[in-house]
Amino acid sequence: MPTSVSLPTARIEQRDGEPFSAEYGDVYHSAAGALAQARHVFLGGNELPARWRGRESFTIVETGFGLGLNFLATWDAWRRDDRACQRLHFISVEGTPTEGTDLARWLEPCAALVPAARELLASYPPPLAGFHRVHFDRGSVILTLLFGDARAMLSQLVARADAFYLDGFSPALNPGAWTPEVVRELARIAAAGATVATWTVAGGVRTALAAAGFEVERTAGLPPKREMLTGHFTRAEALRAEGGKQALIIGGGLAGTLVAERLAARGWNSQILDARAQPSAASVGLVRPIVNLRDALNARVSRSAFLHALHHYRQFQREGMGIDFAERGVLQLADDADEAARFEAIVEAQGHPDSMLTYVDATSASALAARTVRGPGWWFPRGAVLSASRLIAAATERAGALLERQANVRVDRLERSGDAWRAFDAQGKLLAEAPHVVVANADDAARLVPEARLRLARVRGQVTYLPPDPARRLDIVVSGSGYVAPLPGGGHCIGATYQHDDADEHVRAHDHRENLERAASMLPGFDAGVLARDLAGWTGFRTTVPDRLPVVGLAAQPGLALATGLGSRGLLWGPLGAELVACELAGDPLPLGRDAAGALSPRRFLS
Repeated sequence: MPTSVSLPTARIEQRDGEPFSAEYGDVYHSAAGALAQARHVFLGGNELPARWRGRESFTIVETGFGLGLNFLATWDAWRRDDRACQRLHFISVEGTPTEGTDLARWLEPCAALVPAARELLASYPPPLAGFHRVHFDRGSVILTLLFGDARAMLSQLVARADAFYLDGFSPALNPGAWTPEVVRELARIAAAGATVATWTVAGGVRTALAAAGFEVERTAGLPPKREMLTGHFTRAEALRAEGGKQALIIGGGLAGTLVAERLAARGWNSQILDARAQPSAASVGLVRPIVNLRDALNARVSRSAFLHALHHYRQFQREGMGIDFAERGVLQLADDADEAARFEAIVEAQGHPDSMLTYVDATSASALAARTVRGPGWWFPRGAVLSASRLIAAATERAGALLERQANVRVDRLERSGDAWRAFDAQGKLLAEAPHVVVANADDAARLVPEARLRLARVRGQVTYLPPDPARRLDIVVSGSGYVAPLPGGGHCIGATYQHDDADEHVRAHDHRENLERAASMLPGFDAGVLARDLAGWTGFRTTVPDRLPVVGLAAQPGLALATGLGSRGLLWGPLGAELVACELAGDPLPLGRDAAGALSPRRFLS
């Protein structure tokens, strides 16, 4: 059984009015105050905001997120600068995350940062090991938190850093954050001319920086410290994204539209060619992470995807774009006693935060559902539902004039010509061309890019809609043998069938009966008085992959990316997959570690 998925959290005490770490025996910031230290040492030491002015994108990497004050001070400086870079990436690694309640307590005295602090707290992730990305200011400020050991996390980071904040506790008390190995990882991701600043002048730190290629010098520190270190990197060459900021996207469903929206956030123009008249989706879909016995890669990556998706959907809601998003909670019922025992053992061994996952017995499960359920299971308090069709419409609206959509256009073949990708119809007519192409047309992607050797399958699924009835009241989602989810306007959605080698697009009564049986197996009596022939429904097709991971990212061919294979979890994988594709195309820091991104990459089928 794997070890805990959660990290130990910081134990913060108050010493002389300042936050003090019980683990490391050191204060979080100097007596002069964290905000003054952030501005003098880290912003001033890296010549900010001057160095980010006129830039499209600027990336800062920090060792030691702590209470988040360096990030908040940097964000505040960015907001106040009318010549700031268009996009600010702030990446911070933290081995002992602070609990959200402690973060709120210690950020409260910083009156100048309170509005930004509240936004941070609203999106702050639980202490789960891994990469966590959140966006602020409509995607212009991007925070990526790396929770885990500094060296291990930094070794997975794919980025080019323009500035480094070396923070954390004293090298004598927290040596693991200042080792030559950690510094070499920083050098690996340093951009040409990258700068570095830190409050410590310890000899070991100076030696490690110099050996890794940083030229450093002592400068005036923030009293009571007389000195600090500043410097710059001397060895790197800048990396630039290839081609112009235009992309051709084949497929206008969830995957393709989310990619277009993420590209638009980076100022890219996209043109969608969709073979259908309009996108189609079930009235409601589920979002919850994957949990399994081995805590396999799909489960680990799904936690980052889940938190990122929730953050993304909340942003749409705050912007007034109705996507029928509701964090109702998802109850996943065990099939039998053996599975229930396995559910309980997994929760006990893996140590999920209660805010993410708990095991509930049959009595507690029935209390959550407010009706009798078949037995015990897992409770995902943050599990959510939303409308995929409304999400597609909202993402299209958010992309605005940067997205052009053409319907009823089937691409017969793609061709690379010079520096451009060209799309042709069956008669050989040129439909569109662009420096980059994203193939997001579900299982048909295998036909368009045969050289990628994709292993995709098409699986039919039908959902059933039940009309409102007070006797069937259920406000949460119940899953297990399929799912039962409340519909936004009342009633419920039951799904979904899972049928290979079945191309029938019609809604069928016998599939309704199968769904009703599925619901009744989880919620006894839920199908009482319902006749299958009277019900409405929807039929669609999933694109599945044998390893149960989506296919998202750059392919082996220049300028080609894919976004497909989301299976029945499009609302879970979609936002993070789109962010990954957009980052790879635009040359931004990736939202996932190197190994995880590689596991999702289309190139995995070539080995």
